[in-house]
Amino acid sequence: MDSSQSQPQQQSTNIGSSTGSGSIGAESLSSEGSPPLWRFVTRIEKQGAVGGTWKYRCNFCNENRTSSYSRVRAHLLQIKGQGIACCKKVSRADKLEMQKLDDEFENKKLDSGPREVPLPSESLSHLDSDAMFKKRKSEKSPITRCFGIETRDQLDQEIAMMFYTGGLPFNLARNPHYMRSYTFAATHNIAGYKPPGYNKLRTTLLVQEKANVENLMIPLKSTWREKGVTIVIDGWSDPTRKPLINFMATSGNGPIFLKVVNCFGEIKDKYFIANLMKEVIQEVGHQNVVQVITDNAANCKGAGS
Repeated sequence: MDSSQSQPQQQSTNIGSSTGSGSIGAESLSSEGSPPLWRFVTRIEKQGAVGGTWKYRCNFCNENRTSSYSRVRAHLLQIKGQGIACCKKVSRADKLEMQKLDDEFENKKLDSGPREVPLPSESLSHLDSDAMFKKRKSEKSPITRCFGIETRDQLDQEIAMMFYTGGLPFNLARNPHYMRSYTFAATHNIAGYKPPGYNKLRTTLLVQEKANVENLMIPLKSTWREKGVTIVIDGWSDPTRKPLINFMATSGNGPIFLKVVNCFGEIKDKYFIANLMKEVIQEVGHQNVVQVITDNAANCKGAGS
């Protein structure tokens, strides 16, 4: 019994150890079904009663950090622009292995989705054939067939089911792009079209939209050198009580949202605020900045002195 129990532990310590730097103990392995990249860090302490934020140590670079799994993933897979530094100690072989585990986990989540619930129009299948025949015969009038009312009702039910099963807010139905997408599909004959999937939405289309937004901001930014720009800083807390700081740039042509910084686990003293100000000023261009506006908190006043 002792030898059979110790063997799985010895195997688990070799996960991600192609270079030897990412090997870990069995006690830090994530349970089955949980995100796989947790096994490449050592979780030290849970932060907060709710949520998935942990203080942890990277098994590659041995640096202590505090974040949720999404930033652990960005750190290990060296994904830039996610609010966390990329791990410089991860080798190419380690990265490929972790990427493979991450892809398998995402595919498994998609394959193990919720059981499909029949639509209201399909829930009549339990009725006997005579009752269904009588019901359909009475409902299918010439007007119904002409305008495709049954087909429209089924499409409405499919859309409604998407909202219910995906936990989407009903406010999404007021989004003009929601209406335009279905109107466009209804007025154009696109044979064999399938809506974009999970990966395309978070990669290709997201990059395209980011580039589109940056192009739209070029006319606004072009006036900064001539008219100057004001940096506006505002701190707030999101619904999960995470302390955030918004940075905006405003000029005569209108305001632009620059970025938001998650300050969880940071000491928000005047030095921390001053460093954030310097970074934003460098991004905007120090020659364009006329003034910086903050609230009257003591740390903000000290940052400007």
